[in-house]
This record gives sequence, C-alpha cells and structure tokens, in this order.
Amino acid sequence: MSLVTPTATLPSRKIDARLRHPRTRGAFLPLDAARRQLGLLSVADPLGQCRIYWLIDLATSVIEDSRFIAFGSMPSHAIADVFTESVRGRTVEEASRLTIEQLEALLRDDPATPAFAEADAAFVLDLQQLALQELPRVVVLPRPAETVAYQRKRELDWSDADRSWLPLSYLKKVGKVGEFLDRAVRERVGTAIAYSIQGLHDDFRVVLSVSGVPDEQLPTIAKLLEDALRAGLHPQLSVETVATVSKKG
Repeated sequence: MSLVTPTATLPSRKIDARLRHPRTRGAFLPLDAARRQLGLLSVADPLGQCRIYWLIDLATSVIEDSRFIAFGSMPSHAIADVFTESVRGRTVEEASRLTIEQLEALLRDDPATPAFAEADAAFVLDLQQLALQELPRVVVLPRPAETVAYQRKRELDWSDADRSWLPLSYLKKVGKVGEFLDRAVRERVGTAIAYSIQGLHDDFRVVLSVSGVPDEQLPTIAKLLEDALRAGLHPQLSVETVATVSKKG
C-alpha cells in the first residue's frame, strides 16, 4: 500500500521552505561537464514539470553533482529539489530505485501527516526511467580550451536545419527568434515577464534581458525558451538570460 495519500491538501512546512529556498535549483551546461570531465545527463518528464541535470562519473556511474529546473505545480518544485538532493553520491541505478514514499517522508512535518499527494510526484518516475535510458548515450566531452573561437561549418556539411537557418541575415534571425519567444512566453512560461533580445552571437547564442521574475527563476525561464527555439528553429540554439532592474519613475 502506498504511504502517500490524497488527504494532503496543504503543503508541509518543509515543502514551503524548499519553495522559498531551493537547495539544488539550477542547470549545468555541456561546458560545465567538460571542465569537470564528467558526463552530463539531462532529461525532462513528458509533461514538462521538471528537467534534471546530473554530472556523472562514467567510470562508476556515480552522480557527482545534480541540479534541476521546474515549472510545474508548486509541490513539484519541492519534490524535484529533494529528489535532486537525494541522488547525489548514488549511482544512476540507485537513484532510479528511490521511491516516492522515501522522498515524501523527507518532506513530512510529522510522521502521521502526508506531505503531498502521490500524483504530485508522478513525474519523478518518468525522470528515473528516462535517466536509465539516456545513460548509455552520455559521454565525457574533451576538456575545453580557455577561449574557443566560433567557426561556422562548411556549407557541404550543413544539415537541413542549417540550410534553413544559417543563410538568413542577422536581422531575419533575430526576427524569427522574437516570434518564437513571444509564443513560448505565452504557451510555456504562463507568467508576466518582459524581455528583450540583447544579441544573437555566433549564429546560435541568444542573449536576453529579462525582468518581472526573481533571479533564481532565470535558469528555468532560459531552458523553457531554449527548448522552444530548438524545437521550432534550430537544435543548436541556446539562450542566456540576464536580469534587468526596472527603472523608477
């Protein structure tokens, strides 16, 4: 019998504390993994509630570091946080055997009161399965040089996506990025934010200034927008965000 019941209608104090001060929220980039000579495993659940980032020692399959971004229900943020914290130091297989009951127990205020309904944590099971499937494809990238100059691929090596994207002028690229970002903000972010495109560098690197959200949510916003651009325009597009301080008066 499951230990988690639908009787929990209010978040526990521990959930509220993690919502206010998450311990593991954030993201890793391939460059972060390459610098530390670890593999980067990153998967998201099908409903888009959470994406996990695990830095893995591929020789042992041990998760050396972990982060998450979440944009689902309020409990999902705290559940993702405690899950991400709990996998550190475990192998991927061990992390995928963690149960919802174990995670829920860590978020209870007292042993008799459930911290959340079991359905709130269903995304964790998806993440565990996806992580096991993704592990064989994870590699350690070469250690990066301190400065790497961008070089556009030879036209002979262009993919179909390259042929649709690379010939566009800078202004046309920025215009298309803006169209997709407007749609992504409406459909994926679902909150009032203001942004402006500060630049498009090296064909694929989009830099945005963002206001209207706390700084700690910027990695989440960036990943949601990046996923939209990669799905709709080119799979190599990346998004970097900087906070904008609103001017008074």
